[in-house]
Amino acid sequence: MFLSRSKRLGAVAAVLVAAAALAGCTSPASTGNASSSSDSGHWAKEKGTIVFGAVPDQAGSDTNNKPLEDYLAKETGYKVEYYPTADYTALIAAAVAGKVDVMTSGALQYVMAVNKGAKLTPVAATMSSPDVTDPGYYSEAIVPKGSSITDVAGFKGKKVCFVDPNSTSGFLFGLYQLKNAGINVDSSSTDANGNPKFADFTPFFAGAHDKSVQAVGSKQCDAGFAEDTEAEAAAKAGKVTVVHKEYVPGGPLSISSTLPKDAQEKLTKALQGATVDAIKASGVQLTDGFNTGYFGAKAEDASYFKTIADLCDQIPAAKCSK
Repeated sequence: MFLSRSKRLGAVAAVLVAAAALAGCTSPASTGNASSSSDSGHWAKEKGTIVFGAVPDQAGSDTNNKPLEDYLAKETGYKVEYYPTADYTALIAAAVAGKVDVMTSGALQYVMAVNKGAKLTPVAATMSSPDVTDPGYYSEAIVPKGSSITDVAGFKGKKVCFVDPNSTSGFLFGLYQLKNAGINVDSSSTDANGNPKFADFTPFFAGAHDKSVQAVGSKQCDAGFAEDTEAEAAAKAGKVTVVHKEYVPGGPLSISSTLPKDAQEKLTKALQGATVDAIKASGVQLTDGFNTGYFGAKAEDASYFKTIADLCDQIPAAKCSK
């Protein structure tokens, strides 16, 4: 997910409803899927226009992603349009309905979308900092500065902040850390909004990584989870303390497998070569959000994200398995 990774939401059932609604009113997407093996393929909007979908997990996601969009336009010769989504649920539904040609997201959103029928092929994963060669990053368990909680086991019985029920590092890997600490992460009911309820802790879904960190820092939550870029910045600012972390596969850059083959090839080449230096050299105007959140990409395929699918099978409450 980039810019910070990687979407107050309903349960995953809402994803299915939204996806079904979109799919039902988008006959072009259905036609495109049926003819994906033909030379014409299917474009989400129209021939020659790439629709770019992104995770709105941080304020300014559209401007943060603009340099990568402009770079793709220069490298492929296509027009690139940003597809605005309110949350993770909407992004997944858009992918399932064939509404986007390119998607940058967290690994969990990619897995969920594919499990629900989205025709997506991951071609790269984004880097988490300028100092790494591996696209992975960390889901970090945090508590307010000065808290008496010193490990994840101490989250039992507390109000715990998550990002979103569809977030990779902000929910799935948060549940994974809780489970490893001996806390029950099975959910047998949902709240009025359709979000999962748990016996061993009270979840609060902040809606974005920065908001989860802010809620913990302000003691709205006793503890919480967020991606490393947001958590580490708050820790350095003296607002939170990181008590544990888990490695997470980097957020994928995926393309629609229903696009014409030549379009897929152009996009794959452009995304896999989208280093910061290459984007700068192209003459694209960079934004502050882009400079602080995008550090290039590394070629990866679907096998890189297998661990996400495995966790989905191990943690039913995440509701992301097939």
